[in-house]
Amino acid sequence: MAKTKKKFYAIKYGINPKTKEEVKNIILTSWKEVEPYIKGVKGAKYSGFITKKEAEDYLKKADSLMRKKDNKYPKDCLHCYVDGSFNKDINNYSYGLVCVKNSEIIHFEKGLGRNKDAIGMQQIGGELLGAMKALLYAKKYSHNKVVIFHDYEGTCYHATGYWKRDNEFSKIYYNWMQDFFKNNTEVEVNFCKVDAHTGDDFNEIADGLAKLALKITPPNEFYKLSEKYNIDITK
Repeated sequence: MAKTKKKFYAIKYGINPKTKEEVKNIILTSWKEVEPYIKGVKGAKYSGFITKKEAEDYLKKADSLMRKKDNKYPKDCLHCYVDGSFNKDINNYSYGLVCVKNSEIIHFEKGLGRNKDAIGMQQIGGELLGAMKALLYAKKYSHNKVVIFHDYEGTCYHATGYWKRDNEFSKIYYNWMQDFFKNNTEVEVNFCKVDAHTGDDFNEIADGLAKLALKITPPNEFYKLSEKYNIDITK
């Protein structure tokens, strides 16, 4: 049976290749038109459909991602802040993880990535890895409710399958997350977007830890926050 060809493409977020301005909620009728708006665009959101109504319904669908600035995320649980970094000199990526309970840091870690497919994603690969490490920590220490704070929207959307997965590591991440959700139903996992480099202490610490893993010197603010929260960065 011949595969039905998609005739409509809905773009929730992209970049106009000529003006470099953001493009939101448009419908196009060929992949040739769509590709320049989403190719290489971090956080691009789009999908193809057979009918125009399906495309319109997709654009109407609410963005379910929680955002920290709205202050509606669960407070009475483990909060895990994740971030990634990339060092082109050694062609590798890293993650930083900060686990917080009742506004106190109870765990932090950093590490290098080892997946060749993730290298092409640069720092994004590190943030996805950090999210997986966060859930492993939550499970190990019996935290049955966790909020993963991230500044890359795909940390949530690749985990849930809301975004199309074009990279092999994003597919690995999706499958890993889906297996975790299926096999650990006692753990409630929430994702919450935090804006990068806007003065959020724990997000800045996660960013600095990821840089340290790659032997990149973090901003001075990281060292001030390390002292504030009594973090021994030599570990």
